[in-house]
Amino acid sequence: MTDDIVEWRIQPGSWLREREIAARFGVSHAPVREAFRHLARIGLVKVVPWRGTYVIDIDEHAANEVYELWKSLFGVVCRLAAVEMTDRDGRELMHRLVEYKDVTQRTENTFEHIKVSNRIGRFIAKRSNAPLALELLDRVALLARWQHNVYTDSYIETHGNDAAKRSAILYDALCRHIVTRDGDAADAVARDLIGVTQNSFGRALEEYKARHAKTKPSRRRAKVT
Repeated sequence: MTDDIVEWRIQPGSWLREREIAARFGVSHAPVREAFRHLARIGLVKVVPWRGTYVIDIDEHAANEVYELWKSLFGVVCRLAAVEMTDRDGRELMHRLVEYKDVTQRTENTFEHIKVSNRIGRFIAKRSNAPLALELLDRVALLARWQHNVYTDSYIETHGNDAAKRSAILYDALCRHIVTRDGDAADAVARDLIGVTQNSFGRALEEYKARHAKTKPSRRRAKVT
């Protein structure tokens, strides 16, 4: 169910029927309620007493908060990675960087860029030897991944992959700062890197909100298949 929400197969604002979810997975209502509580803890749904559970919708303030947290956390793990990463890890990091640059040159598919970028970010986080930071970063990145569905084909066609190219330049600098063990510089560039995505997302969110401006909130029910 988490993947259905993150990939927007269950749309933002949809209400979830406990009975339908239980029938879909062939379980009792108790594990469904626990799943709802888990989704609420990671910020993907809201549980309303006596009414039910619904998938969160895009909110500008909350969306910006996600990116600010992402910048801070990624800055920390990159600073730590500059200290903890081995020479072998550094070579692997630079190899992954080549893959990312290739993707940004080969395709303008924003989701492909994000996918490869996130793999590099997670590799850095895992090599930072900071389990708590990694756990928090994973949670924030999951919310960011959910938010990224505001990107549309028309938006990508209009704006191209300028953000991806800028990100590739910053990722190159970031990885080199990490392998040369310059923690301060790695922290600063890591924040700038997330900032590029934040700015791009902000423009996509404006278009998303404009498309939905005339749509009134409704008690939509998620279609369970």
